[in-house]
Amino acid sequence: MSFLAQSFVPVYASQPDPTELGTHSMLIGGSTMYLNPGSTWPTCATCNHPLVPLVQLNVSSENTPQPFRAFIPGVVPAGGSLATMIQLFICPEYDCYDNSTHYSTETRSWLLRIATVPLACQFNDTELAEARKKIEQGPGFLPAHLVETWVAGKEETLDQELDWGQDDSEEFYAAHKPERGLKLLGHTTRGKYYCSDDGCPRAGLMSFPTDLGTLGNSWIEQCIDHPDVLTLTMSGNW
Repeated sequence: MSFLAQSFVPVYASQPDPTELGTHSMLIGGSTMYLNPGSTWPTCATCNHPLVPLVQLNVSSENTPQPFRAFIPGVVPAGGSLATMIQLFICPEYDCYDNSTHYSTETRSWLLRIATVPLACQFNDTELAEARKKIEQGPGFLPAHLVETWVAGKEETLDQELDWGQDDSEEFYAAHKPERGLKLLGHTTRGKYYCSDDGCPRAGLMSFPTDLGTLGNSWIEQCIDHPDVLTLTMSGNW
């Protein structure tokens, strides 16, 4: 049985210190957060610190691969004032992840969602400006990077840690082993353990390397029955 799945790897824009997404596919890090008018800056449920933008993927952008866009429901078309985004905001305080490892609703230290938001940022809002300043001067701030577009990576098979009876030859697995690092689709790299919400996720939509407390690799999954519901899943050898 073949588990091959096409992956897509990022092409980074050369623009230094970007503050806005524009027509690019994804904004990583920085202190720009795309919110609807009147929305407040999201805070950590554990410590109340302003969350830091980690991933803001513009699903509406034509620079985001169509096979990925097809998974997301209700995507608004490109070229307008609104964009459908996948947004992941995380708490920069290290200790919060010890309380969030088992995904307690009361202590979760991140926000993951699909949102349709204006592409114009609210830079003049006093409350948002204060939150931006706090995260820029606080711990865990990640300088902004832009993913301009994506190109096809290799076709990947399941990580051997899953061992679901794929019975791949050594040569086949070496050619199709899941790659580490930021990518869309394909398959995720696994450790001995993982934690995730209960549910029915399909294969990971996005995989990215990040150190959330003591955890290793992280990826975003989507519920098969409820495609508007996303899950942040982590795996490592802790």
